[in-house]
Amino acid sequence: MKNMENSIKIKILIQEGEGYKLEFKEKLSGLDREIVAFANASGGSIFIGIADDGEIKPIEITNSLKSQIQDIAHNCDPSIRINLLSYISEGVLEVQVEEGVDKPYRCRDGFFLRNGPSAQKLRRDEILDLLTQKVRWDELLNSKFSYPKDFSNSHFDDFLKLANIQIKAPREEILLSLNAAELKGEEIRFTNAAVLLFAKEPQKFFPESYITCVKYQGPDRFSIVDKKDFMGGLVGQIENSLDFIARHISVGLSISPGKSRHIKTEEYPMVALREALINAVTHRDYLYDGSHIYVHIFSDRIEIENPGGLCHGMTEDFLGKRSVRRNRLIADFLHRAGYIERVGSGFSRMEQVLKENNNPDFKVSTTNFFNICFYPRVKNTNILNLTQRQQRLYQYFCEKNNLTQKEVSAVLEVGADTAIRDLKVLVTEGLIKKVGIGKSTVYELNMN
Repeated sequence: MKNMENSIKIKILIQEGEGYKLEFKEKLSGLDREIVAFANASGGSIFIGIADDGEIKPIEITNSLKSQIQDIAHNCDPSIRINLLSYISEGVLEVQVEEGVDKPYRCRDGFFLRNGPSAQKLRRDEILDLLTQKVRWDELLNSKFSYPKDFSNSHFDDFLKLANIQIKAPREEILLSLNAAELKGEEIRFTNAAVLLFAKEPQKFFPESYITCVKYQGPDRFSIVDKKDFMGGLVGQIENSLDFIARHISVGLSISPGKSRHIKTEEYPMVALREALINAVTHRDYLYDGSHIYVHIFSDRIEIENPGGLCHGMTEDFLGKRSVRRNRLIADFLHRAGYIERVGSGFSRMEQVLKENNNPDFKVSTTNFFNICFYPRVKNTNILNLTQRQQRLYQYFCEKNNLTQKEVSAVLEVGADTAIRDLKVLVTEGLIKKVGIGKSTVYELNMN
């Protein structure tokens, strides 16, 4: 009977795949990194004898092997306590690592932290941040959520389909193995992340956990054409918001030389907007209960905004280069569901698809909110000949339509000579035009 339970457990884990609290390894190489990464995060399990693709590669479980693994954990600095569970019939050994109380931990190769389904080596400021790390909100257990009364079977079933989890097992076992919940005595307690995804009414517990999408007639918020508040679970919010965006952006058809088929041209590439929206859902500050996520669709731009600025230790220069997740468990669920492909790849993907679609670069502003702004596709591909500063200047023209030389100097934070040179480049490329002479000179966006 015990062997059958173990077999079912292994099958469930393989179906779910590697995640924030689950790692597969064929051999012991690099085990110290994984142990340290879990201890520095929220704990987890390493299954030795299972390959990355989920194929079981049986190992011989001996006392010598167990002793070797205990030594690896003991030699970490400080020592890390682990628990070993043997699955003899499968030839798999589970190394259970609890969240450490003496963070940060390191091995001979340095400090590591679990980030999504992998261990990430930490830099100096990230190590300092770990020293003062607070409890992660999305990983806390929610005392108000009652299972199964508040649980949505349909939300959970949708998630299982997206995550390609097809194993036949009790829901409770799958929830526990996903780290969506913990067993406290006879009661199953859900994490805040799981409440956001699997509750019938997540807004009953977190009133501001929804997305508002607004379409405006012009470049300001004066006249609203369409507005929707999308409630429910996070997956439904994402999908409904993307449908709203798709309805309100232009799509054209063009014929490429030498080809008979029409090519769809998007005013904004949906891939970039999708990445930005998922980033907002993943990284918003859910403790901030005075606002929620907004998607503003103006006539000349799209802005996606979420509560919570950059995570501690991040700057705008690090976007797309380093990955720091405010809500690690939410990110893990969305990764399993296929919304997040690789750690830290979202901003690079946005930059790539915008360039391919002839859209200007996105613009980011961060205070207590994170705001990312997209600009429509330009028919004049001369914008690609501009420097990054000149592209930024063109974005300002897209927003303001006209600027003086003094205003250009102010927004670019450059001297008059540099501003005039950049303006001349934009005029030469046909992106703006010069109107007036002398002190009355104004530069206007070329709408032709």
